[in-house]
Amino acid sequence: MVAAIGTPEQGKALVVFFRPSKFVGGAVGFKVRENEVELGKLRNGNFFTLQVEPGQHAYDVHSETEDRTIIEAEAGETYFLSGAMGMGVVVGRPNLSPSDAAAFEAALPKLKKSKPLE
Repeated sequence: MVAAIGTPEQGKALVVFFRPSKFVGGAVGFKVRENEVELGKLRNGNFFTLQVEPGQHAYDVHSETEDRTIIEAEAGETYFLSGAMGMGVVVGRPNLSPSDAAAFEAALPKLKKSKPLE
């Protein structure tokens, strides 16, 4: 797994954003933002990683609805955030929630890495 995501840089935390491959909402991607800055796009079956400064980070996703996940990042730690697309009226309802290494590892064989928009 480390080969796929790397490790936190000195004095930073590593955040892994991933979206397991699912049929429901599979055609719709959504952007991950922090403070209105677009960090990357989560499409069905992909992931990207970010090196972040320690402290509080609020990540937003939205389409028909909005969802926010807040983490308190500590230097040297790795955090996993799992994205999903639920059924919506027109497009879908994105969700971003805390996850863990085991869930990422289980999804990894069907995931493709994408680049963050740093």
